[in-house]
Amino acid sequence: MKKNIFWFLAAALLTTACYNEGTLVNNPSPLMLYQHKPTEVRLLALAKSYAEAINRNLEDKVVHPGQYADYGVALAKLGLLEQANQMFNNEKTLFPNSSKYVDFLKRTYTPNFFADSHFDTSKIDLKTLDTIKVEFTPEELAAQQELEADPEYQKMLKQQQLEEKEAKAKAVKQARQERAKAKEAERKAQTKAKEKEKREKEQAKKAAEKERAKAKKEEQKARDEAKKAELKAKEEAKKAEQKAKEEARKAEKKAKQEAKEAEIAAQKAAEKAAAEAKKAEEKAQKEAEKAEKAAKREAEKAAKKAQKQNEQNTKVEDSEEEDE
Repeated sequence: MKKNIFWFLAAALLTTACYNEGTLVNNPSPLMLYQHKPTEVRLLALAKSYAEAINRNLEDKVVHPGQYADYGVALAKLGLLEQANQMFNNEKTLFPNSSKYVDFLKRTYTPNFFADSHFDTSKIDLKTLDTIKVEFTPEELAAQQELEADPEYQKMLKQQQLEEKEAKAKAVKQARQERAKAKEAERKAQTKAKEKEKREKEQAKKAAEKERAKAKKEEQKARDEAKKAELKAKEEAKKAEQKAKEEARKAEKKAKQEAKEAEIAAQKAAEKAAAEAKKAEEKAQKEAEKAEKAAKREAEKAAKKAQKQNEQNTKVEDSEEEDE
């Protein structure tokens, strides 16, 4: 079952490599030999071909789906599980849609590294494969010599190379057509972009003119409103001034009225005070006259009393003289 899966992956890689300047296109024999009879030696040769193909495609800045996965399976079969897991992670990183299938490969070939997501898409160091030492057995050497001497194999190899050459020529032709189409599409796109740019400029110009007209209108509106506000402010100031003058006149009139009323009140108070003073004077005069009359009466009484006393004294003296 594992061999069938691997053959499928190897065939998929060869299909993608036919459209690139990869090593497997120039020398497909490692894949064909391994498909004919899988051995560790042929697997190592195939792994090196995968690594060289990937490096060549990295130089061309074109990496196709399946390349890292195929190489990872080859490394896993050779026992390089950590490196195989890294190749599987490269495949998942560059082609996320393959995650489900690559996870299946990881569970199958590198289960102990399943949680490890480390990847490295730089050029592959081919020296890592040189550490694997495998040798052809006498049977493998005899089988390889027999296979290389087999006319049917040579015919198949030549047919494969011819098909690959034709596929490459077809791919080159198709690439030229695609480049021509791309160039034409680019020209159309540029023309379309220029037309679009022109339309956008015209639209921008119209929009700018519209905005300028709008701004001018807004500016005029602002001027009119400012003028109205200024006139309104002047009118309000004039009204306020008139109101202030009116208030001042009223205040002045009121002050005059209050001054006149105060003057009248003062005059009345003066007249009242004069009247009260006159009354007090008359009263004092009456009191003085009354006191004078009382004093006169008292003086008359005293005079009468003194006269009476004098008369008594005279009588006493006369009586004393008579007694003598």
